Amino acid sequence: FDSGTLGTKGNTQVVLPKLTESYGSSQDPPEESIPLCTLHNFPHKIEHTIQWARDKFEGLFKLSASEVNSYLTETNYLAKLAEDSVNEVKNLELLNAYLGDDKPLSFEDCIHWARRLFETEFNNKIVQLLIALPPDKTDSEGNPFW
Repeated sequence: FDSGTLGTKGNTQVVLPKLTESYGSSQDPPEESIPLCTLHNFPHKIEHTIQWARDKFEGLFKLSASEVNSYLTETNYLAKLAEDSVNEVKNLELLNAYLGDDKPLSFEDCIHWARRLFETEFNNKIVQLLIALPPDKTDSEGNPFW
């Protein structure tokens, strides 16, 4: 028996050897991608907010950890990174954030880190958005923006 979720979708499938098709025999239709500008600035559908949260989680707890582990274990990491002009500065900043002077060293430090992240994502960014696009903002036709 297989089950899973993807965003707002859920599925189940019973697989019986030699009686039903196998798990890999069927394929879901391709997903519609969400434009990044919508995802990052104006997620107005539940699918947008779910994808935003998944991207944020993956960036914080998977990709960043993987990058730090690569730096710590690969002897030629910095040489390879120097060849990647697109990501070099971003990855060096990430390494500094995770391994530099501000890295959490205790459980309490991790709580402070999480609190600052929460403040940035769910307060500061919203305040900045409302400064840029205040509640009384209208579009070019005079309709309320919000």
